[in-house]
Amino acid sequence: MTDLYRPALAPLPLLLWRTPPGLELILTQEGIAHEIVRDAHPFAFRRGRFVLFDGRQVAASSLKTLLTGEHVAIDIDLLRREEPVDPFQALIDNQNARAFWRFRKWNLSERVSRQPKAWIRRRMLNALRQQVFAGGGIWIRLAPFPYPFRSVFNFRVDLDEPVPEDYHRFALTRNLLADCCTHFVSTHAYENEGEVLSDLRRHDTQSHGHFHHVYRDPEANFRNLERADRVLRDSGFAPAGFAAPHGRWNPGLDDAVEWLGYEYASDFQLDYDDFPFFPWKGDRFSRVLQLPVHPVCEGLFLEAGVQDSGVVADYLSRVVEARIACGEPALVYGHPERRLGKMPEVLIALYRLLERQSLVWRATMTDLARWWRWRSSRRYMVLPREGSRFEVQFDEWDTEYPLAMEIQRGCFCGSLPVSDSRTVIAVDELVYERREAPKDPVVVAPLIDHRHPGLKAAVRQALDWETVTPIHELFAASLAGRLKKGLRWWKLQQTGTG
Repeated sequence: MTDLYRPALAPLPLLLWRTPPGLELILTQEGIAHEIVRDAHPFAFRRGRFVLFDGRQVAASSLKTLLTGEHVAIDIDLLRREEPVDPFQALIDNQNARAFWRFRKWNLSERVSRQPKAWIRRRMLNALRQQVFAGGGIWIRLAPFPYPFRSVFNFRVDLDEPVPEDYHRFALTRNLLADCCTHFVSTHAYENEGEVLSDLRRHDTQSHGHFHHVYRDPEANFRNLERADRVLRDSGFAPAGFAAPHGRWNPGLDDAVEWLGYEYASDFQLDYDDFPFFPWKGDRFSRVLQLPVHPVCEGLFLEAGVQDSGVVADYLSRVVEARIACGEPALVYGHPERRLGKMPEVLIALYRLLERQSLVWRATMTDLARWWRWRSSRRYMVLPREGSRFEVQFDEWDTEYPLAMEIQRGCFCGSLPVSDSRTVIAVDELVYERREAPKDPVVVAPLIDHRHPGLKAAVRQALDWETVTPIHELFAASLAGRLKKGLRWWKLQQTGTG
């Protein structure tokens, strides 16, 4: 077929040629159709009009023999120009740092991802969208939630300590949000609490590990998670998710979660306040979906000296409202023991907020994870039609969830439900609504402390120092493990505590 009679190239999927994994990660989050071109052959570039390449890896001149005059080549290296760090490297960074939030007169602190990945994602996709528009393209994405929802809410409940009285008090109020709560149980704390486990069997319940600690040693992590999995299954649960104590993440921990066949995890030291994503593990994407949660819980307020539960309720309500307003997930978390069990005002405030939000999906984390994995597996292309019309074609049609397509124009977004493998969208006839990134100072990116830890903190980190695991249970196959166990014995002899 000659170029004279060749059909117009599709504006989507975007074709990725030697681009960094961080770009693929955020395009998947956004629901933008894209494909990785693996062979430098002209026919490999005929499926899409826009070709994205990394000028640091390949010269633009090398594409001339591969592309036609209809193609638009976009060098994503241009998106790095105004950034203080390489944004695509930051998107796959797995290091954490101390962060600080200021709410009213209180300072709150927690260890989180050292890179504000959600903000980087928004900036990069906004810049890329402008490049596509400049080339005469269109920005159509899979809606991030089942139609007709505009956001999703979940309350994550971490059960760390064996205080069943507080759990039962908490459960009285939790019933207001029972359809959108997910519980992560530390089995060392609750394996002998039959009444609590019996109640939890009626709710979405997942693993928080056995001992409340994430180890540096991969084998120790595997033993800890496998033990919790066994306790949960013996108690009548079928765990599909894991939340790491203190939100920690490392590749060895992810290996253990993968080996157990879990579908998702939720670790805010890897990312927070963001769309779900599959982490990059150096040479491939993880098979475990991450569900980023807001990292500020009621415990940080107690540590800052706040005694008024109304302050906690106000903060979390503002966070949830801001996340809903910008059309992104509103996932928050807390602890019943010694905390939320005595703060019913927190869940009541969130319940009242959700009662005013008719287009918010109230979901468990398991429901959200299964939806997002299904959404991420959709493959489609967008073809130009007469006028301002475009046809969306799916490779494999599936009706498991009600799906919608969204067309973005600046800060305005139009939505259209999809009920067939082929749908024509008249972009000029849609109703558009304003959706912007959160501007409430409560939920902007916190202040990150990038200073290196002091000597004491570095030593504790190297030894993986903790006193949660009983001494006789410590995994001492490595030199650091044996030294840690010896120091724990010495401390026990000196102070009576291990």
